[in-house]
Amino acid sequence: MNKTVLSIFLILSALLASCNPDNINSKTEIRMQIEWAENSGRGELIRSILNDFQKENPDIAVELIGGTQNSQKTVMTILSGKAPEVMQVAYRNLRELAAQDAFEEVGKYFDQDKIFFNANLWNLAVVEGKLYGIPWLGHSMQLIYNRDMFEKAGIKEPPKTWQELYADAFKLTGNGKYGIGLPGQQSNDLSWSLDMFIYAGGAKLVKKEPDGSYSVALNTTEGRNAVQFYLKLMKECAPPDSAEKTGKEIMDDFRNQKVAMEFQGPWGVTDIWKSGNPFRVGVAPIPAGPGGSFAEIGPYMLAIPAGVSGEKFNAAVKLISFMISRKGQEMILTGEKGSDGKSYPFRIPVRNDLQDSEFFKAHHEFLLFVTGLNNPSIATPIEAWNKVDVEVFRMNINKCITGQMSVDKALDIIEKQGNKLLQSDKR
Repeated sequence: MNKTVLSIFLILSALLASCNPDNINSKTEIRMQIEWAENSGRGELIRSILNDFQKENPDIAVELIGGTQNSQKTVMTILSGKAPEVMQVAYRNLRELAAQDAFEEVGKYFDQDKIFFNANLWNLAVVEGKLYGIPWLGHSMQLIYNRDMFEKAGIKEPPKTWQELYADAFKLTGNGKYGIGLPGQQSNDLSWSLDMFIYAGGAKLVKKEPDGSYSVALNTTEGRNAVQFYLKLMKECAPPDSAEKTGKEIMDDFRNQKVAMEFQGPWGVTDIWKSGNPFRVGVAPIPAGPGGSFAEIGPYMLAIPAGVSGEKFNAAVKLISFMISRKGQEMILTGEKGSDGKSYPFRIPVRNDLQDSEFFKAHHEFLLFVTGLNNPSIATPIEAWNKVDVEVFRMNINKCITGQMSVDKALDIIEKQGNKLLQSDKR
């Protein structure tokens, strides 16, 4: 091949390459990682939302990656430089990791969206005055109850106060049935469930000292009364094996009509739907204690790992903007497909302007899982509490439940050992 022919060949090759559609319409490729398997019902729903995003943004391609993340694995993924551009992160993990510079600050890109979210929820993604994540979906815990069992017992409405909760639960207990299911196993379910009573009792988990440090705050009259009330409910109105149960076993008991009440998120309702509606299920606010009514919350945030930059960062911002938009949030309510082919919501979108959506109009009780965000029981008030919870709090409370320790002694140990852990965690 002579030089003239070679030159013509190279020119033609270049022209053909420039006409390649992939070159004309080159796409920015990003990945989004979720907590669930990509081929699960939840993954399939999220994939459908991503497909709508891609239709509106043809210059961006999004790969969906599934798999549960814990904070340690998330850190390792980010440090490896192979982290996906958008990650679903539980709020407690986001707060812990943001303090270690694991995520990009995104305040200037999303500050205008703040008005669409509950302030309590939005601030959970703020660390040292900087925004590191955006609320996406989640829930608050509410009281789920068996309306048929209530009617049979002559109870006309769900309890609104601690006194009514105990009276109803006691009345519903007998003949192998129990008024309420409460987790007692040494697990996260015990922590968040009891935390709601601690806040409602007028106590707190931690308090801020004048020097800016934190100390354990629940060893007070209010905290002691809250723990004792929880134990009273469990002893007199819950199944005798409650010390060995997590939320999962309580859901089983509720479905099987062994207990008449439980504290769950929206899945507590859809679990009954999926089971063929063996009874009428109701939803009510968390009964109020002396300090008010507080609902445990479990929001997931969308965050951009540290190191993402350029076009990929811009694409990640666009994706998050779509996922938290009214359209993207309403699509969450489509739900996941059950074995019967029907769709069931598994989490609730957390924008505060969706009350007029068709789903909430048809199932207005689900709005309680959103309005519960207004007065939250925060199971992780500060990042360092995680260690206290795992190593001290739930273990000693479980000993109270099993009768190995008095409430006074347990709270004294939690205060002393917890304060040591909080002091050692000073940054």
